[in-house]
Amino acid sequence: MRALLNREFRKEVNDMTAQDTLAKKEQADVVRRQEQTEYYQPAVDIRETPEDVILQFDMPGVQKNNVDLTVDKGVLTVTGKADEEESGTAVYRETRVGDYRRQFNLTDDVDPNAISAEMDAGVLTVKIHKPEKAKPKKIQITGGK
Repeated sequence: MRALLNREFRKEVNDMTAQDTLAKKEQADVVRRQEQTEYYQPAVDIRETPEDVILQFDMPGVQKNNVDLTVDKGVLTVTGKADEEESGTAVYRETRVGDYRRQFNLTDDVDPNAISAEMDAGVLTVKIHKPEKAKPKKIQITGGK
C-alpha cells in the first residue's frame, strides 16, 4: 500500500512540475510577444519599365520624416510609423495606426546608390534603377536574305 501511495505522490509531484514548467514557458512567450513590435505590411504595387523597377507603397498617415528606407545584405527594408491624430477620438478607423514594415530581396547586381525614393500624399515611391546587364537588349540579326 505504501508503494502505491509513494507512486501516486511522485506522479502528482511530476504532474505539478510539468504544469509549472508549462506555465513558466507560456509566461515567457507572452513577455517575448509583448517585447516584439507588431508591424503592418503596407500594400505595394510593383511596376517595371525598361530602365527601372518601381515600388509604390500605400502608407496613409505616415509622414516623410517617419519613413526609413535601407538596403543591407541585399535586402531592401521599408519601415514607417503612422501616428494617431491628437485631435479628437477615433470613432471608426479603416486606416492603420502604428508601425509599418516591408522587405524585399534584391539581386546581387543592384547598386544601392541607384535607388531613389519620394513620398507624396501617403504613397512612397521607390525606384530601383536596373543594372545595365539586366536591361533588355535588341540583338541585330545578320546574314542571309
